[in-house]
Amino acid sequence: MRRLIGFCLLLMFAVAGPALAAPLNDANAAYQRGDYAAAEKILLPMAEAGNPYAQYRLGLVYAEATGQMRSTAEAAKWFESAALQGQPFAQYKLGLLYVKGDGVPKDFVLAYMWFSISAGHMLSSASEAARQRDILAQRMTSTQIADAKKLVREFRPMKFQADSPPPQR
Repeated sequence: MRRLIGFCLLLMFAVAGPALAAPLNDANAAYQRGDYAAAEKILLPMAEAGNPYAQYRLGLVYAEATGQMRSTAEAAKWFESAALQGQPFAQYKLGLLYVKGDGVPKDFVLAYMWFSISAGHMLSSASEAARQRDILAQRMTSTQIADAKKLVREFRPMKFQADSPPPQR
């Protein structure tokens, strides 16, 4: 019975994986050619369903689109949803937004936290997230750094829920 269940799970993932990969590939292709509306149309249902990679890519669409689609507040919303689930590129992008106060309130403590968490996922300590964190630390007080490090220690990736609160300090 266990073998049958294991086989069924394997089969389910084998079928579901390509089913998700195709729309993500289509969304990435639309994004690369600058067709942000098409990318949004593909990514939005997956992002709303909680897919952290789709949320990250949708955040990029809103951050980098031109004209009426551009919204750093909307980008921050999707980066945060993905970041809370452990998506390291979304964590890095969210850190950048907190440094600038772009789409979110300017907050060096949260920026430092997201850069640190993102850097922890990277293979090299020379990652861009680590570099940005170290540059930011020069502009922070020792109390701010201590607060940020505490948030890093307490961070646990979570499964996406629409009503999940952002990290608090």
